[in-house]
Amino acid sequence: MDRKEEEQKKLSSDEKKLLKKIEKGEIDTTSITKAGTIKNDPKHQVYSDMGYEIHPKEGLVYRDADTIAKQRKAVLQLIKTLGSNILQGKSLMNISMPVSIFDKCTVLQRAASNFTYTPIYLEKVYKTDDVMEKMKYVVACYIAGLHLNLTQKKPFNPIWGETYQGRIGDDLDVYCEQISHHPAISFIYLDSPHYSMSAKDEYTFKIYPNSASLKCTGYRKIIMKDKDKTTYIIKYPWVESKGFMFGLPVFTYNGDIIVEDITHGLYAMIRLNAGKKTFAEGLFKKSDERSDFFKGLITKNKELLKDISKKVFYSKDMISYIEGYWIDYVMIDGEMYWELNNQKPLPIVDSADPLPSDSSFREDLKCFIENNEEESQKQKEILENIQRNDRKLREPYNKKK
Repeated sequence: MDRKEEEQKKLSSDEKKLLKKIEKGEIDTTSITKAGTIKNDPKHQVYSDMGYEIHPKEGLVYRDADTIAKQRKAVLQLIKTLGSNILQGKSLMNISMPVSIFDKCTVLQRAASNFTYTPIYLEKVYKTDDVMEKMKYVVACYIAGLHLNLTQKKPFNPIWGETYQGRIGDDLDVYCEQISHHPAISFIYLDSPHYSMSAKDEYTFKIYPNSASLKCTGYRKIIMKDKDKTTYIIKYPWVESKGFMFGLPVFTYNGDIIVEDITHGLYAMIRLNAGKKTFAEGLFKKSDERSDFFKGLITKNKELLKDISKKVFYSKDMISYIEGYWIDYVMIDGEMYWELNNQKPLPIVDSADPLPSDSSFREDLKCFIENNEEESQKQKEILENIQRNDRKLREPYNKKK
């Protein structure tokens, strides 16, 4: 499902029937469908550590029964409190959720850790003068990072004005700030001696009867500190979680990744979940690929990206061919640019002297890390009430402005 389809999505008659069954309690949301034969390949240890297993068709399947049960219980409670309309594609970004389904981090902290491959690849971009090779490294850098924050657990929403500071590797400084509460917008700035990057993330989390999608609109803008000041813009795909209320819990990406080299007029498009039969009338020979399969190209002809069908891969305007599995590897023109176990991300280290507004100082997060959920819930509600009051104080000024 691409972004346009997501915006226009309406519940089918089957989904409406399913919703009524959920309301009546006729669906057993505590059971987890068996995933069938799953290979516990040692190379996928990073995923099993996060509670996932690799399904031969579905890709990443979440197997932590306790976490799944807590999430489903929380959603059912929301249905009782707010009504079933929350399962009809409504945004949940501004609904207060119980900390029982949370992760031990905030949105800003999680966003920062998405960039832990950045020094590895962008240093390569800086060191080469080959324009095509630069583009390939940028593409590989983004796709390699797609798996970094896989988790079914929800991060704490940042408070308006909240910040986070950290460092990746020896010299990549990371600064994050929550610049808007409604809509929820985060801004990230990274800086090193050889490049800088800015990113704007605006989140919309929508829930349907048995799936949830996270839309992150915005961009990443990379400016290399080379002789050409080479500049790249990256646009994001969708995140989707199926089996949200019952059945097999599956995590995947959908839609397209667009990378543009503004300086040299190069474009890359990568289609996620590209093994679906419905995509471009049989674009791919293998219709049974795992959901983490992707395929794409690099071109100078921007028009080629408007209809990425089978014919474009035979076009004289296609410069490079891209394919792989985002949980395993990235291959461009037959050469491996990222492999899960051969290129490890660098650690991110919290700043030793952050601003007082840093995520690490939040009382609700500190209590949660100490496994005191009751106090964490209280502190979270206190912060949310303060934020609501601050917003009310700003409203008269905004209207006047």
